[in-house]
Amino acid sequence: MRTAAGGLLVALALFVAAAVCLAQARLVRRVADAHERLATLAYQAEAGIDGPAAVLSRLAWPSNSIGDDIGRQRATVSYWQTNYRELMRVLPSASGNAAAATNDPEIMLMAANAAFRASQADTSDRPATIERLDLVIQAYADVLKVAPGNDDAAYNFEYVSRFRDGFARSRPPARAAAKKVVAAAADPASDLPAGPTLHGRPGAPPPAAATGRFKIITPMRFDEREDSTPGRGAAPRRKG
Repeated sequence: MRTAAGGLLVALALFVAAAVCLAQARLVRRVADAHERLATLAYQAEAGIDGPAAVLSRLAWPSNSIGDDIGRQRATVSYWQTNYRELMRVLPSASGNAAAATNDPEIMLMAANAAFRASQADTSDRPATIERLDLVIQAYADVLKVAPGNDDAAYNFEYVSRFRDGFARSRPPARAAAKKVVAAAADPASDLPAGPTLHGRPGAPPPAAATGRFKIITPMRFDEREDSTPGRGAAPRRKG
């Protein structure tokens, strides 16, 4: 009787372990599909990894877990969807919410980049803009405290510091007309999203470029080159 009960408990434990591993494998597959969609600029369709994570993802591992990968994936999608305010919630210096802060240097760097983008939305109020830039500088400093060898954070820290000092010393233009940046409409015949993407801004011909006929020059065939006599042409005229 005890042998049968022990075998049943072992079988039950193995069944639970198999179910956990199966759920973890399915979650890894969904995360891989989300990475593939992000690489192909389809980051607006991020369904599949928003559900509850598997049990193994919630455990504290010495190395990066799939839960950390999910957090970075969501941060990347939020950044390229220009959801800057949502991404800035992980910065204690920007939101004041220490409970939502993270220690992941990649997410912190992306949140600092989002804070800089948000600071450039409206620069009409100079004191407020300078204050926002100070928060951005502090955000990059927080990244360097966690990851001192992060070259991107060090470069951005120096860049924003110089940008902030130059902006503070510059004189505001007298009644400068505000330029409105109008996002280009998405081409219905293209599968690319409108606006900046993971790989940069989409290219297009210049507005004033001539789109008429193009002169196409094709190389001669081999037999045509053999039949032609090089150097034949009008005799050069002597000058002087």
